[in-house]
Amino acid sequence: MSEYIYLDIEIKLAEKPNQLSAIYVKGCIEKSLTTIFGEIGGQTEVDVLKFDQKRQRLILRVPKDFYVKLRAAITFIGEFQGVPCNFLVKKASPFLLTLVETHLQFEAASIA
Repeated sequence: MSEYIYLDIEIKLAEKPNQLSAIYVKGCIEKSLTTIFGEIGGQTEVDVLKFDQKRQRLILRVPKDFYVKLRAAITFIGEFQGVPCNFLVKKASPFLLTLVETHLQFEAASIA
């Protein structure tokens, strides 16, 4: 069994923000984790495996022990760089291969 959960997430924004990049999105998620669960409770590794700026989609990897905390944290994100938004989890799975159909829709650019 996998030690991670993989999530396919779509970001819904009211308008275009100043900077929509994987680093800023990851920072937004980490800030929400820290705000809700505190410095210690919110510390986990959140990896952005793929990011599609045009479609505002990303694939995240999080340890399975923190999956519920991550889902709670992204539920409470209400704005990104001052722009109203919400994060919609399209699919979540312990197996990255189950996201293949979504992964193929992403642009060739990936995040290391």
